[in-house]
Amino acid sequence: MKKIFLLIFTAIFIFCCNNSSDLKETQSDKMTEEEKVKFEKFQNMPLNELRTLSSLKDVRQFEDLFFEYELRYDMYFRIKKGKKEEFFIPSEINIREFVAKYPVNPIEKEYLKTKKYFKNMIQNNSVLKDFEKPLNEYFEYAEKKISKMKEIENYYKSNEYKKDNFQKGRILDKEYEEILMSYSYYDSSLESEFQNLESLTAKYLLNNLKNSEQTAAYNIFRIKFIISLINKKLYDDEFADEKNDNLINQLEILGKDFKLAVSQAEKIKDSEIENEKMDIDKYKSYVKEAKKSIKNFYKGLKSLKNSNPNSDDDEFIIFEDEKYNNLQFYKDNEENEKMKIFYQL
Repeated sequence: MKKIFLLIFTAIFIFCCNNSSDLKETQSDKMTEEEKVKFEKFQNMPLNELRTLSSLKDVRQFEDLFFEYELRYDMYFRIKKGKKEEFFIPSEINIREFVAKYPVNPIEKEYLKTKKYFKNMIQNNSVLKDFEKPLNEYFEYAEKKISKMKEIENYYKSNEYKKDNFQKGRILDKEYEEILMSYSYYDSSLESEFQNLESLTAKYLLNNLKNSEQTAAYNIFRIKFIISLINKKLYDDEFADEKNDNLINQLEILGKDFKLAVSQAEKIKDSEIENEKMDIDKYKSYVKEAKKSIKNFYKGLKSLKNSNPNSDDDEFIIFEDEKYNNLQFYKDNEENEKMKIFYQL
């Protein structure tokens, strides 16, 4: 009898323990077949290659090289008329200042240095091969822009504008503006690959957190991941001309995932949170705020279904507060060095 009781007690104990960490998979957690192949590469990838993944996000700062030049060009050579911007004949002082203070050569030099760095990175990392095509397309765009910037610089440096009364200056301005307008194509192609990589690395981290039984960290990170997917989906389709039924369907799936993730995050015991060296009050506060935002999400979804998506009233207010970003999502040891890299992406 004692043996039977012990067996029953043990079974109940095991069930309870498993139940607390029985994390139901959401649609957002699931990997595509393509992601599974890359996931295996991640598993076997040495740390030095993994670190290049976090460096790759610096590509997004590529346009910063041109920021000051473009800002000053707009200030000196363009004027807004209604909704459009047009070429504006600058003063002699502004021409001299623009040519002297914003030379193209240092920009080109820094660009070529950065380009070489990223091309080498991709060649030495099998997971990053998907970035090769969109990056090369971006480089082509950047080099067209630099070439046109040089033409503009030479035109004003040589005082040619004094001979033709800015006739060529107007043409160069139009050509330069056309190049800038084409940026959205190259940016969206590159951004798509970034989103794929971010999604995969998030799933990789979630898998590691689950396998290492860091349930509290898993719960928080999964909520953050789902919120990021909702926000990306909204931003990507925010300016659609017509209501998109596919968008609504995808948001409904993400809404279900959001509810499930928050529901499971509520069930964890204080002792589990404490064992992971996470702040119990911060954890509970985050989950509480996330739960509130579920109502906002469904309110926004209902509004989107019933009205024009371009309406100012169709706002999804999704909770994501920076003060919670410092929660410890991984145990501080060498075994989880890979996870630290992925969390930084």
